[in-house]
Amino acid sequence: MRERVTPADPERTAALELVHRLRDVALKLELAIGEFAHTSGLHSTDVRALVRLLDAERAGVDATPSWLAQQLGMTSQATTAVIHRLEAAGHVERLRSRSDARSTHLQVSDSAVDLGWQFFGPLLDRLIATAQALDTSEQTLVKDYLGAVSDALG
Repeated sequence: MRERVTPADPERTAALELVHRLRDVALKLELAIGEFAHTSGLHSTDVRALVRLLDAERAGVDATPSWLAQQLGMTSQATTAVIHRLEAAGHVERLRSRSDARSTHLQVSDSAVDLGWQFFGPLLDRLIATAQALDTSEQTLVKDYLGAVSDALG
């Protein structure tokens, strides 16, 4: 038996099963994102940028081009190319910052949000229904676990 593939320790085995299920979910989400990118004529990096920009909006974060570069782990030049593609497609708008007129922040256009909902809406509805089937303490446990996993990934 190969210990790293099938650990002898039952607790480690159970924990590894969670990791494998999480990996399965991540791969399925990646496939859905790839399909969306393909059907909408976007690069997968463009879709990741849109997701991060929507996350920033929900969190009340001022998403600047440099912030986006950091979120995507890309150089400023590569991020500029992504922003230009998204602007040209009408998916992102550059807006002047309210606090500093010299800087801009990025906002996903309403049409891009609509496009995303047309594609991901049914999937999100299924995921929401799955979460709603959990009681409050189970939802809290899953939320805490996923938060810890996100922190562990960096």
